[in-house]
Amino acid sequence: MRFPAPFAGSFCVLMTLVGCSSEKANEAAGWQAIDETSVETTQTLESDNAFTGPSAESTDSITSDTHLQPMPRAEYSVVPPQPTANFRQPQAMRQPQAMQMPQAMQMPQAMQMDAPSMQMQATASAESRRSLPAGTQHSAEGGFATVQVFYATDRMRGPLSLSDYEITGQKQVVQLIAIAAIALLLFAILNWMRGRTRTGGMAAMMGGAVACLAVAFISMGQANIEKHGVTYLADRGMLVRGVCEVTVPDSHQRGLVERPSLLKFELHEDQRDHIVLTSAIELAETDFQKRLSQTVAQSSDQDLLVFIHGYNVGFEAAVQRTAQIAVDLPFEGVPVCYSWPSQASLMGYTIDENNSEWTITHLKQFLTELANESGAKSINVVAHSMGNRAMTAAMQQIRWELPADAPAPFDRIVLAAPDVDADRFRRDLAPALLDVSNQVTLYASSDDQALIASKKVHGYPRAGESGANIVVVPGVETIDVSGIDLSLLGHSYYGDNESMLRDLYELVRSRLPAPQRNMLIARQAGELIYWQLAQRENTPLR
Repeated sequence: MRFPAPFAGSFCVLMTLVGCSSEKANEAAGWQAIDETSVETTQTLESDNAFTGPSAESTDSITSDTHLQPMPRAEYSVVPPQPTANFRQPQAMRQPQAMQMPQAMQMPQAMQMDAPSMQMQATASAESRRSLPAGTQHSAEGGFATVQVFYATDRMRGPLSLSDYEITGQKQVVQLIAIAAIALLLFAILNWMRGRTRTGGMAAMMGGAVACLAVAFISMGQANIEKHGVTYLADRGMLVRGVCEVTVPDSHQRGLVERPSLLKFELHEDQRDHIVLTSAIELAETDFQKRLSQTVAQSSDQDLLVFIHGYNVGFEAAVQRTAQIAVDLPFEGVPVCYSWPSQASLMGYTIDENNSEWTITHLKQFLTELANESGAKSINVVAHSMGNRAMTAAMQQIRWELPADAPAPFDRIVLAAPDVDADRFRRDLAPALLDVSNQVTLYASSDDQALIASKKVHGYPRAGESGANIVVVPGVETIDVSGIDLSLLGHSYYGDNESMLRDLYELVRSRLPAPQRNMLIARQAGELIYWQLAQRENTPLR
């Protein structure tokens, strides 16, 4: 027997709604929980200072140029420290008296447990956790912190099964409406089979009306359909939004994205040793904005850190890097990752170039949404390498649409190793960036082999180069970081190097201009000034 097409379509929609209620959908898509431990919600404390500055006794003996002395590598851990009755600040963390270091810039130190000092333990635990990003949860039993990273991407989504869909919000109401509609449709089928066409038609119409009610209920935001355990590929897709959970081990070292290594005979991810993406949930746009604004409201300064990755980066690596930077700064606001369809391959450079241009419209839309709907008082944007092409072009379009008397929608804009034509940046892009933000900072290096290769390919210098080609533009603070990255390519200093992370902290969290930042030395470029990041021994963390 054949049924009317609208009837069959409504029946399929209702069956999907009922099926969406299955639990633990992420297990079906391959996101397996490595260690199911209970977590306790970390409350963000309202304080801009998460680190303890040097004592007066220690600073009296330090000269004004102490910050140029060699500093040993420091380790950073997200584990709440175990206190003792007596502890002292490491010599490497002491700062000159002339510069009172923000409390959040001193890293937690390893201390031993003193059994009678239970009250001190609770105090130290709270002190350690308050510097973690907003929405972070810590599992003392599991030995890791779970960082919430909001994301947007226009990559193609991997395949999903029905069990990957889940209804949240007014779930029971939607299910009751769906069940009622299915019952009416089944009643209509029964009547049609018995030849009662009129009764069957009326029941089908009522079932369709109830089905529309369920759809309207979801459209009004009373309930939301989430896609759990999603994966994203290297192909182009639609702009979607969601939230990820990334675990950072208590043994985490500042500047590292710990991953399994064959040299250490590690074949599988371990949340106690590695930074692990444990879940990704794709959300409807309204649900995403609601969750993001709620998390922003709970943070101490109500700010965002938006990271845009560069060439040769996959979705998983981009989200992991976002979490690592947020933890290592440390950033107490909400971390956000924008991932465009990079091929995550050394041989995919030309495809990445095309996709970095293709994603501009989506990135502009997402940045505008953040500025208008997130409720954040400060939005900081950090772009790396080829990601600066999309970011600068999107900001240029936002500038064209910005009313003349409107305030700058963004706070800090940071260009790290930008793979952008230097002449075009000076002429077209820098003025637009200055109009849409409160401060623009460009990090450049003469040791960046990736940008040297890019210059050979394109025939002209890149904005991220220093030396003879260093880009110095009025209003833009250019920081020469040559010599701090001793890795093979010298291209990932923005997240790997301790000195760079400290300067980025003073820029983003303390909101200090270059003349007031502790590790910068003024240099002359004609009539303009740029800045040199002070070199320290053993600062590379890899």
